Amino acid sequence: MKTKLYNLLIIEDNSFIGKNLINASKKINTINRISIATSLKEANLLLNDSDFDIIILDLKLPDGNGIKILKELKEKNKKTKVFVFSISKELKQLCLKYGALAFYDKSKDFDKLIGAIKKVK
Repeated sequence: MKTKLYNLLIIEDNSFIGKNLINASKKINTINRISIATSLKEANLLLNDSDFDIIILDLKLPDGNGIKILKELKEKNKKTKVFVFSISKELKQLCLKYGALAFYDKSKDFDKLIGAIKKVK
């Protein structure tokens, strides 16, 4: 049986965290392509051009809140699996309401996030 390969979009404005997410994702054998956006504008351009199976989403971006992306994905009925990776724990319930698969605390859940991405089916 052929393994399904996934396209991953990382939406993260912190270059250090972004690089760590890219490096960890490259080691996951089910990840086919990795794209990165550092703002809502960049993310929207990428989302309009391509379909992504998995998104790692930061909430606090230079040009707005990542919840906007969650709302748009839900409105468009996209089946993208979104993992929120943020320090804004107070927004966790709102993220889950708008369709995030899970919420990970940026201060301590890096390994849990990568583990969850490895398990995506």
